[in-house]
Amino acid sequence: MRFIYLDTSAALKLFEEESESAALKAWLSTQGSATVLTCDLTRTEVRRALHAAHAGPDVAAEAEEWLDESALVRMPPLLFDRAGQLSPGNRLRSLDALHLAAAQGLGRALLSFVVYDKRLVESARELGLPVACPGAD
Repeated sequence: MRFIYLDTSAALKLFEEESESAALKAWLSTQGSATVLTCDLTRTEVRRALHAAHAGPDVAAEAEEWLDESALVRMPPLLFDRAGQLSPGNRLRSLDALHLAAAQGLGRALLSFVVYDKRLVESARELGLPVACPGAD
């Protein structure tokens, strides 16, 4: 099984119209049988971001449906330890480090780590993760 991991910056583009939204949706539609997933953290971050953006009930409902249907990387204590132990030269914020550790934990099953945050893109590439930023590449 192969996985496409979306961090929050990517997931939000599915619900809020941003410059990369159409490209991301089109790219996802070409990925065949790969399973799109995210982690528990994204559930909180997406909800908070949509709340802060005063998203309407239709957008919130669409996001809830996607969150309910998405495969999830669970966040056990070991994941938090891995995130904290990422390279000291790595300038990631804590929540981004958690996304990176979750994606990294998928190993060779990770087909693409879809992310739009520049620091997270750099860090993921430094670790050799297959990064995709449809519409921003």
